[in-house]
Amino acid sequence: MTYINKEQTVGRPEPEFKIDIFTVFWLIVGFIVSWLNMLVILTSMEIWSYLTIIFTTIIPTVIIALKNRVWGYGYLFGFSSAGIPFSFFKPPYGDLFIGWYTFATSLFIFVILWLIFWKAWRSLSSIKQV
Repeated sequence: MTYINKEQTVGRPEPEFKIDIFTVFWLIVGFIVSWLNMLVILTSMEIWSYLTIIFTTIIPTVIIALKNRVWGYGYLFGFSSAGIPFSFFKPPYGDLFIGWYTFATSLFIFVILWLIFWKAWRSLSSIKQV
Protein backbone atom coordinates (compact mmCIF):
# COMPACT_ATOMS: atom_id res chain seq x y z
CA MET A 1 0.00 0.00 0.00
CA THR A 2 1.36 3.38 -0.95
CA TYR A 3 0.17 6.74 0.19
CA ILE A 4 -0.35 9.81 -1.96
CA ASN A 5 0.77 12.95 -0.26
CA LYS A 6 -1.49 15.97 0.05
CA GLU A 7 0.23 17.92 -2.73
CA GLN A 8 -0.79 15.27 -5.29
CA THR A 9 -4.49 15.48 -4.36
CA VAL A 10 -4.85 19.26 -4.27
CA GLY A 11 -6.49 20.68 -7.37
CA ARG A 12 -7.43 17.27 -8.72
CA PRO A 13 -11.17 17.14 -9.54
CA GLU A 14 -13.29 14.42 -8.03
CA PRO A 15 -14.24 11.96 -10.78
CA GLU A 16 -17.74 11.17 -9.47
CA PHE A 17 -18.67 14.76 -8.60
CA LYS A 18 -20.94 15.49 -11.53
CA ILE A 19 -24.66 15.99 -11.85
CA ASP A 20 -26.36 13.42 -14.04
CA ILE A 21 -29.89 12.18 -14.71
CA PHE A 22 -29.91 10.09 -11.53
CA THR A 23 -29.15 13.17 -9.43
CA VAL A 24 -32.20 14.88 -10.93
CA PHE A 25 -34.24 11.70 -10.36
CA TRP A 26 -33.29 11.60 -6.66
CA LEU A 27 -33.97 15.33 -6.38
CA ILE A 28 -37.54 14.76 -7.60
CA VAL A 29 -37.98 11.72 -5.33
CA GLY A 30 -36.74 13.74 -2.35
CA PHE A 31 -39.18 16.55 -3.19
CA ILE A 32 -42.13 14.13 -3.34
CA VAL A 33 -41.16 12.27 -0.16
CA SER A 34 -40.76 15.59 1.65
CA TRP A 35 -44.14 16.84 0.51
CA LEU A 36 -45.82 13.63 1.69
CA ASN A 37 -43.96 13.83 4.99
CA MET A 38 -45.11 17.42 5.53
CA LEU A 39 -48.72 16.38 4.84
CA VAL A 40 -48.37 13.68 7.51
CA ILE A 41 -47.08 16.29 9.95
CA LEU A 42 -49.92 18.64 9.04
CA THR A 43 -52.63 16.04 9.58
CA SER A 44 -51.38 14.43 12.78
CA MET A 45 -49.49 17.30 14.50
CA GLU A 46 -47.88 14.97 17.03
CA ILE A 47 -44.29 15.09 18.20
CA TRP A 48 -43.36 11.82 16.49
CA SER A 49 -44.42 13.26 13.16
CA TYR A 50 -41.86 16.05 13.47
CA LEU A 51 -39.19 13.41 14.07
CA THR A 52 -40.07 11.70 10.78
CA ILE A 53 -38.07 14.39 8.98
CA ILE A 54 -34.94 13.02 10.59
CA PHE A 55 -35.72 9.44 9.57
CA THR A 56 -36.83 10.31 6.04
CA THR A 57 -33.71 12.38 5.41
CA ILE A 58 -30.76 10.71 7.08
CA ILE A 59 -31.49 7.03 6.39
CA PRO A 60 -32.36 7.32 2.66
CA THR A 61 -29.59 9.87 2.06
CA VAL A 62 -26.93 7.64 3.57
CA ILE A 63 -28.19 4.60 1.62
CA ILE A 64 -28.29 6.54 -1.66
CA ALA A 65 -24.95 8.27 -0.97
CA LEU A 66 -23.20 4.94 -0.46
CA LYS A 67 -23.77 4.33 -4.17
CA ASN A 68 -23.04 7.90 -5.30
CA ARG A 69 -22.79 10.79 -2.88
CA VAL A 70 -24.02 13.36 -5.41
CA TRP A 71 -27.26 11.37 -5.75
CA GLY A 72 -27.64 11.55 -1.98
CA TYR A 73 -27.06 15.29 -2.09
CA GLY A 74 -29.73 15.52 -4.80
CA TYR A 75 -32.24 13.62 -2.65
CA LEU A 76 -31.56 15.81 0.37
CA PHE A 77 -31.64 19.02 -1.65
CA GLY A 78 -34.99 17.98 -3.16
CA PHE A 79 -36.28 17.16 0.31
CA SER A 80 -35.16 20.51 1.65
CA SER A 81 -36.42 22.59 -1.26
CA ALA A 82 -39.94 21.16 -0.97
CA GLY A 83 -40.40 23.08 2.26
CA ILE A 84 -40.30 26.46 0.54
CA PRO A 85 -43.39 26.12 -1.71
CA PHE A 86 -45.19 24.16 1.04
CA SER A 87 -44.90 27.17 3.33
CA PHE A 88 -46.85 29.42 0.94
CA PHE A 89 -49.96 27.21 0.75
CA LYS A 90 -52.77 27.50 3.27
CA PRO A 91 -53.95 24.43 5.22
CA PRO A 92 -54.93 21.70 4.30
CA TYR A 93 -52.35 21.91 1.50
CA GLY A 94 -49.53 23.64 3.34
CA ASP A 95 -48.38 25.43 6.46
CA LEU A 96 -45.88 28.21 7.08
CA PHE A 97 -44.20 26.68 10.12
CA ILE A 98 -44.00 23.11 8.79
CA GLY A 99 -42.57 24.24 5.46
CA TRP A 100 -39.78 26.33 6.93
CA TYR A 101 -39.16 23.74 9.66
CA THR A 102 -38.63 21.11 6.99
CA PHE A 103 -36.39 23.42 4.98
CA ALA A 104 -34.22 24.41 7.95
CA THR A 105 -33.96 20.92 9.43
CA SER A 106 -33.13 19.31 6.09
CA LEU A 107 -30.57 21.97 5.30
CA PHE A 108 -28.92 21.44 8.69
CA ILE A 109 -28.83 17.66 8.13
CA PHE A 110 -27.46 18.29 4.61
CA VAL A 111 -24.56 20.32 6.01
CA ILE A 112 -23.75 17.65 8.61
CA LEU A 113 -23.87 14.79 6.10
CA TRP A 114 -21.97 16.82 3.51
CA LEU A 115 -19.13 17.40 5.95
CA ILE A 116 -19.06 13.74 6.96
CA PHE A 117 -19.18 12.37 3.40
CA TRP A 118 -16.83 15.03 2.02
CA LYS A 119 -14.24 14.34 4.69
CA ALA A 120 -14.62 10.56 4.42
CA TRP A 121 -14.40 10.47 0.62
CA ARG A 122 -11.47 12.88 0.52
CA SER A 123 -9.49 10.86 3.04
CA LEU A 124 -10.38 7.54 1.40
CA SER A 125 -9.60 8.78 -2.08
CA SER A 126 -6.19 10.01 -0.98
CA ILE A 127 -5.14 6.42 -0.20
CA LYS A 128 -4.10 4.44 -3.24
CA GLN A 129 -3.65 0.70 -3.15
CA VAL A 130 -1.06 -0.94 -5.37
